[in-house]
Amino acid sequence: MKIQIALNKDIDKAREIINNYFSNKKVEIEEIDYESRHLFNIAPVKNRSLKNFYNDVTKLILDLILNIYSKDIIYKQIGTNFRNLKANEKMEVVEISKELLLDEENFTVEKEYINSQIKNYIMDIPFISVDGFMLFRLKGFNLFIDLVIDKGVEEYTVEKEYREFIKILKYFVEAQEPKYDLVNIVFEDENYTLLDNNDNKIDNNFFEEVVEELDSVSISEDDLLISSLIVLSPKNIIIHLDEKNRERDVVKIIVDVFQDKVYFCLGCEKCKGKVKIKND
Repeated sequence: MKIQIALNKDIDKAREIINNYFSNKKVEIEEIDYESRHLFNIAPVKNRSLKNFYNDVTKLILDLILNIYSKDIIYKQIGTNFRNLKANEKMEVVEISKELLLDEENFTVEKEYINSQIKNYIMDIPFISVDGFMLFRLKGFNLFIDLVIDKGVEEYTVEKEYREFIKILKYFVEAQEPKYDLVNIVFEDENYTLLDNNDNKIDNNFFEEVVEELDSVSISEDDLLISSLIVLSPKNIIIHLDEKNRERDVVKIIVDVFQDKVYFCLGCEKCKGKVKIKND
């Protein structure tokens, strides 16, 4: 027995996916051109479990749908439902949405539902034309793509707001005269210390004006750190931190705002807490 998978686009990509998918599995693959379709005949070799074979082919077909056919559908539905977006914004949402879709940890319930439809189909009919199956037999796929797009638009909006936030912070930095040639940021757990190039502690009293300008009842340590660096506008920043703090949001913001002024240190005496801090 064999299962025939027919596709009408991106044959090289499909071949790559199929060959990678079955690189270590016991199947025979034959390719045939037939009119406007390219067929992949996939057959299990002797002694291979048919149950596992059907499971593997089902997952393969889902991968072909997600990797080859989903992008055009995402683009079409964004064009229809989000006319307010500019062309470049639509393409950005398309890429974000496809990335979300291909992440194995996302939309697991929806993918399992599609998977079950594919398996039921190929166990009944050992020939599947992927584009035709999507168009006429695959239930709820467009609704699934709408769900993916909504998540993509949400992430795009957050990213756009973040970029605008960084742009404003960079403007404030550029408007400041540098008050220090170098500032060391030493992280320890959830706290941090600012040191100059002589290991003198930069007193937080210096930033009282910043806190007052924020006009807020409370301010987080991360907010205070960013605000402090903007006021200081140092020519260079060295961030001393361990792996635990490396992925903190505040570190990403500092890097995005100060860019090539930022350097990382992952092992000096400051990182190890062995530097005697001078309090001027």
